[in-house]
Amino acid sequence: MKALRITLSGLLMVAAILVAPGPVAAQQYKEDFNAALEAAKDPTAFADARSLFASAATGADEASDSEVAQRARHIAAQLDYKLGTAALKAENFSVALEHYLNGETIFPTYIRNSYGKALALKNLGRIDEALDTFKTVASAQGDRRTSLAAEKAIRDHFMNQASTLLAKRNASRADADAAQAAIASLLEFMEADADVHYYTALAHYTKGEGEAAIASAQQALNIHTGSRSDKAKIYYVLGEAYVSVGNRDAARDAFSNAVYGTWKQSAEHYLETL
Repeated sequence: MKALRITLSGLLMVAAILVAPGPVAAQQYKEDFNAALEAAKDPTAFADARSLFASAATGADEASDSEVAQRARHIAAQLDYKLGTAALKAENFSVALEHYLNGETIFPTYIRNSYGKALALKNLGRIDEALDTFKTVASAQGDRRTSLAAEKAIRDHFMNQASTLLAKRNASRADADAAQAAIASLLEFMEADADVHYYTALAHYTKGEGEAAIASAQQALNIHTGSRSDKAKIYYVLGEAYVSVGNRDAARDAFSNAVYGTWKQSAEHYLETL
């Protein structure tokens, strides 16, 4: 009976030795990490480096080495961003999206991948998904530069819609309505700036709503901080709005401030005929 106990004890000891990670297995994730660092020096080997970092992260998890696991995942996400951006520039939007999604998965707080994902989605025509992602990035913490880029992307999307509709030679009431809808969508994401009030004024003028156009143009002027040329275009639509309601004196004052750059010739024509 004693011999049996010794035999069982010995077997348990052997089993423990067999299942316990040996020094070689325990060090493999560190070797993967170092190999990944070396591969990452070559842009043509980014994909291989990314795979090695992912492997190192998994191995580090198993070894309870949270520091290496965190570093490996962070660098892997950075490589996903680089790979995605290269594909985006090459207009391989589906491939770019795959890289950005991989980056989001392995290290979610590296929001450049989310921003890249939004760009890829937009180029794939998945506009609603892109805008939702831009909104998430815009409100994220820790990378203000990327968050500001997302805010700008949202603004540019809706402002381009509005300006394109209102820039038509014979913009219709339907065009103006669509422009105002684009502006309303923009205001769900951020506060109105001078351009928002300007295009709102232009939409009102296009629809024959002179008084509303005047109010919006004046709001634009009150908060305008941009170039003299941008200010001239606000004064120009203000002048047209005053003409539409029959206030010639106010129209002259507005057009006298619009005599600059692109608006100079048209403003002078109004001043000569009023």
